[in-house]
Amino acid sequence: LLALTMVAGLLDAVSILRLGGVFVATMTGNLVFLGLAAAGAKAFAVGTSALAVGGFVVGVPIGGWACRAAHSHRGAALRNVLAVKLCLAGTVLVIAAATSPTSSRPTRDAMIVLLAISMGAQLAVIRYLKVPDLLTVVLTLTITGALSERASGWRDPKLLRRGLAVLCFAVGAVSGGLLVLNVGLTAALGVGLCILISVAIASQLVAGSPTSWSAPRSA
Repeated sequence: LLALTMVAGLLDAVSILRLGGVFVATMTGNLVFLGLAAAGAKAFAVGTSALAVGGFVVGVPIGGWACRAAHSHRGAALRNVLAVKLCLAGTVLVIAAATSPTSSRPTRDAMIVLLAISMGAQLAVIRYLKVPDLLTVVLTLTITGALSERASGWRDPKLLRRGLAVLCFAVGAVSGGLLVLNVGLTAALGVGLCILISVAIASQLVAGSPTSWSAPRSA
């Protein structure tokens, strides 16, 4: 999940810098953009923000279906969603490699939708797994919890998870920015795909585990 948190930061950096200044992981930002555009503010792309939100909305039920297909096994649920994400990420990488650096508006829009679908599916499985403080995309509560409970010390497992989650998102964003600005869009997407492949392999290894953690959590 920490690796997926890094991917979320990387993809937001990519989408902001090269795909029209929108978020494909952090939907709150897109909703703010849409609100500002509705209020009459200029320089906010309604179309691309709406595409990202729409893709995310489509991705959530896809992720939910993949979780249900796991038959109440958390490891299998993560594996199923990673299979969906790999298909989407691979398609985006092929599109980017075939069209960069002169991607047309329809091409960028297609990549936005596919990446947003992937992140919607990711958030669906995160809700299913119910691992505290590792939401991979939404970090506001994670930061709040880390700051409000810091008196317990950084050796507290909860604070450690929160701190690592924030760090991984930041590392992902910085890495995505550096790759896009100094190497290219395809390189950044390729690194993200490599991380997803690693997580997919790990999830496959635990998909059949009968241990107690594999059962769904009620809260």
